[in-house]
Amino acid sequence: MSDSQQADFGHITGELVVRDLLDMKIFEAAVVPAGADGLHRRIQRLNVMTVPDILPWIKENEFLLSTEYPLPKAEAELAHLVTEFAARDIAAFGIKYSSSGRRLPQVVLDAADRVALPIVEIPNDVAFDDILSRVFSDIVNRQAATIARSKEIHDAFLQIVLTGGRLPDIAAKLSELLGDAAVVATDSSGRVLAAVHSPHEEQRLADLGLLHRNDRLRISHLGPGVHELDHDLTGIIAPIRAGDLSHGHLTAFGHWDPMGMDVTIAVDQAAVVAALDVTRQLAVTAVERQFEANILHDLVTGTPADIVDALARGATFGWDLQRPLVVMVSRAEHALASGAEHVGTPDLGQQRYIDLWCAEIRNHDRHSASAAFASNLVAVVDAGDDPAALPKAVWHGLKSTTRQEFSIGVSCPVDDPQRIPIAYEEARKALHMGRRSQGPGKITMFGDLGLFRLLSLIDDPDELREFARDSLGRLLELEPRERTELVKTLAVLLDCHLNVAEASRFLHFHYNTMRYRIVKLERLVGPFMSDARLCLKLSVALQVLEMHQVSDAAH
Repeated sequence: MSDSQQADFGHITGELVVRDLLDMKIFEAAVVPAGADGLHRRIQRLNVMTVPDILPWIKENEFLLSTEYPLPKAEAELAHLVTEFAARDIAAFGIKYSSSGRRLPQVVLDAADRVALPIVEIPNDVAFDDILSRVFSDIVNRQAATIARSKEIHDAFLQIVLTGGRLPDIAAKLSELLGDAAVVATDSSGRVLAAVHSPHEEQRLADLGLLHRNDRLRISHLGPGVHELDHDLTGIIAPIRAGDLSHGHLTAFGHWDPMGMDVTIAVDQAAVVAALDVTRQLAVTAVERQFEANILHDLVTGTPADIVDALARGATFGWDLQRPLVVMVSRAEHALASGAEHVGTPDLGQQRYIDLWCAEIRNHDRHSASAAFASNLVAVVDAGDDPAALPKAVWHGLKSTTRQEFSIGVSCPVDDPQRIPIAYEEARKALHMGRRSQGPGKITMFGDLGLFRLLSLIDDPDELREFARDSLGRLLELEPRERTELVKTLAVLLDCHLNVAEASRFLHFHYNTMRYRIVKLERLVGPFMSDARLCLKLSVALQVLEMHQVSDAAH
């Protein structure tokens, strides 16, 4: 901040510092023989030293007064005491000597200079009572002015919100109050929501590694409070918080020396009012998203008549669904609560992830449709030349923004909107089966499911279960632990094309242990090691078994 900007801001600096103290008439004859580099120290209280062992009773930002009588006689001990005063962040040490003419030894003054603790030599004719009364009155008056100024600042920001102002208006007002300082408001991921700064200030933040080209401010490692970012740049960070829910941060950048309390008050008040605006906008967005979710739900689950109506209503949101499309169904593994799938209004914590999902989808396809159905995020997007390209871009964008795992299932392309419900079911199956077979945090294309894809087309699940029971026979009747171990052994053998040595290495079994298990399996399901048709039958049965385990887990 320039000198003129600093001067503009000076009228709201309300704290008493040692330099202000020395400007009072009562101190016009006082001398500062050491510690002049600490004249910016804040004074918030006063104390009088009456005993040598004063350290347990002193507090930070305290102007400590003393006569010569309680001071240690040894020079080294007195120098150590001054060093301890500075370590406890007292503001200054005022000393009044008797008429004997004694002064502090040079070793003590040198110690005060090293720790920048102002030593104030008070004339003998100045009474402590007068000092206490005058300084205490000044502190109280300044605190009252600070409270009044705090209310004035708060009312100014509140008026912006009450008259329809938004986050950019709040940032602009804060910048004005701080003498045109740079102000940046971000969401919890660091994405810039509003900013007021010059090109020079923007470049300065970029040079310090704080502002990135993708419009993200990296301050999460700093935390709330005052931070010296460079020799002439200070950052004041305040959380934008509503209750226990954090919506981001408001940060002011400038150079304030000394740091006035009103500077941080202005930033804190702006952050409080910013939380009101962010909460309001989230609530409004949640209602709008709900309308879109209802329409999208009709589109992916409705009858042909519902689909025609949903297409017409969706066009008002800018949806273009008369083109080759794929349906994406995603799950934020740690962000959205699990539960039965339905359309319901999410809370504001979930809304943040829904907004990120919708923003990421629209960033890659602005005519897409996107919403959230309870635990799942849904989108209907352009298939393009490569149906996997857009889902991969969205997956990478979400992960880099939230640092969380997202699983995504993607349908086969459809070129008729009436087939969107079929594509939606394919995407759901791809999501559930992909999470089961690959684990969470992956993209699964329905077209890559292989045999799962064919089995999912069979409408009668009971018939498939009966086939699995007939094929696997007594293997499924074993107690759970043994059944699980032998089913896994059979699956690995089939995947290894009946290569016993390779299957043994994969399962970390001794070769003879594997031979023993093969004998046991053949007693239960038949001579699969020598019957290719039986191997095929067992492979299909295991796929059916896994598919229905996935289906049961999904519901």
